[in-house]
Amino acid sequence: MSGHDPLALAEWQRVRRYAVPTWMIAECTEARERGDWRAACRAGRIDVGELGAAAHHAVHLAPDLLRWHLPRALGGDTTLAVDRRYVLIPGEGTLEPDSSVLTVDSPVSVEGSQRLTLGAARWADLVGERVTLLPAYLWDARYAGDLRAAVGGSAVRVPGFSADGEPLSFDALGAGDGPPGRAERSRQARPLTDSFAEAGFVIDGVVGLNRPPPECVQLPLPVPLPVVFPGPGRRAIDPMRLHHDVRLLAARTGLPTWALWLDGDRYLRFDVAGEGVWLTELTTSALELPELPGDMARYFVDLELIRCGRLTPGELHPLVRAALFPAPESSARSVLESAAAPPSPDAPAVLAPGGGAVPGSGGVFGGPGADRDAGPVRVRCRGEWHKVGVRLGRLGLESHTEAEQRRERALRAFGGEVSGCFAVEHAWHGPVGRLPRRLRAHREDLWQRMIHGGTRTVFELLDAGMDVRLRDSRGRTLMHRVRSFDHARLLPRLLADGLDVNARDKEGSTPLYLAIVHRWPGSLIIAMADAGADPHLPNQGDMSVIEHFDDILDYHEDLPADFEAAVAYLRKRA
Repeated sequence: MSGHDPLALAEWQRVRRYAVPTWMIAECTEARERGDWRAACRAGRIDVGELGAAAHHAVHLAPDLLRWHLPRALGGDTTLAVDRRYVLIPGEGTLEPDSSVLTVDSPVSVEGSQRLTLGAARWADLVGERVTLLPAYLWDARYAGDLRAAVGGSAVRVPGFSADGEPLSFDALGAGDGPPGRAERSRQARPLTDSFAEAGFVIDGVVGLNRPPPECVQLPLPVPLPVVFPGPGRRAIDPMRLHHDVRLLAARTGLPTWALWLDGDRYLRFDVAGEGVWLTELTTSALELPELPGDMARYFVDLELIRCGRLTPGELHPLVRAALFPAPESSARSVLESAAAPPSPDAPAVLAPGGGAVPGSGGVFGGPGADRDAGPVRVRCRGEWHKVGVRLGRLGLESHTEAEQRRERALRAFGGEVSGCFAVEHAWHGPVGRLPRRLRAHREDLWQRMIHGGTRTVFELLDAGMDVRLRDSRGRTLMHRVRSFDHARLLPRLLADGLDVNARDKEGSTPLYLAIVHRWPGSLIIAMADAGADPHLPNQGDMSVIEHFDDILDYHEDLPADFEAAVAYLRKRA
């Protein structure tokens, strides 16, 4: 049934857990419903540029819904796919050359800020450009319910599920002549031509389309077939969704012919005439044709996550849930009201990741599976099992007195070996060392919340007591990653809380070294230098910032003016 392999589903499970926090959904919805689209964009972490005549489209923009649907980098990251420009196609009418449309630019770095940028462009200027067109059901709250038809759903049920929302057994799939049954048969069809034909395509002159993809011949259905990136891959393509979207985009753009990359140098060509869609395989680059977004043509991952038990309907975005699993008791409004409401004085305390009540936790920690009380972690120490408590990145060595802790830390300061609980503490605060799995999970949980919640979440976590010295899996601190946030606000806070501006990560790199290598803004580099960042400290490759200037930067001629000014400032100070 699935077009996603198990590893991809595990990644998407993490994406759904963190990428669109509940507080963001609630605040975006409240702002949009009162007509304040700019406030909705602020809540959805979208910077707004000059929109001009396209501003009226933004009134119904649901930034949280858009963020939910946008492609992800994957490969171990939950962050957005980078360097993409999306065009938000209106839900009605046909675009003219002079029509003004909304555009959204994704981040430039997988590890950087997750803020999006909303802009506008003339439609004629975008035709032929490398952009991804997004149908209205992916971003406009008024059309969010059209997702049901896009994935092959009917008024009765959606593919893979019964009328009451329960996952169907494999033997029960494909029954009936309605869209859900056809969608299920399309996914099970072995020859690719049969799969497209079942979805409603007219197959015309397709040659070699049934040739099995490499390394997939021996895999029997329903075992998921591998996803090929960046192209959609043969068995990751959802013909039902393609059939829906190509007709929709043709109607909105007036362009009847489209191409979708299949593999190698082969493209699929789609010609829309009325309600019919003709499919022909191409062996050319098809660069003269507008391209369908490959990573938006896959099977809808949320349905697969629910079928596999990795997600529940209640954990979907409310507009997505209303489209796929509508029920009065799980309406978007009731869920959002409960998410936004302050906790009752008699309600049990909300637990932060790792345990412990957190002030204002409804704003920061909301989201699927947010209230994780991990409890103490058991560590083998001195031949016994000891408990190490953890809350907001702070460890508590519960089995050791203060005197023991002072003695062991003094021993470590003089170069002595530590073990057990104290080795865990050293690994937690240092760039290297092994940690128990549950501590790694706690650390990852905090970082994911900061990455997707942004500067606001970092400040709320710090205010709630998070350890400012928290490191990530590469031994990097918030100082190493300050560029991902509003550094003008965050850097002074980190310095005031005592975070070392010269801390080293696992590779021996200081924040200043990363700032130069990745060309951070000049103002941030100067501020770090003024705070005591040392340009002479070498990394594990024995290269310092000053040596990087001489060996690498002197060969670059395209450096931003503010970056060159910061380099000159550092050289002068050195």
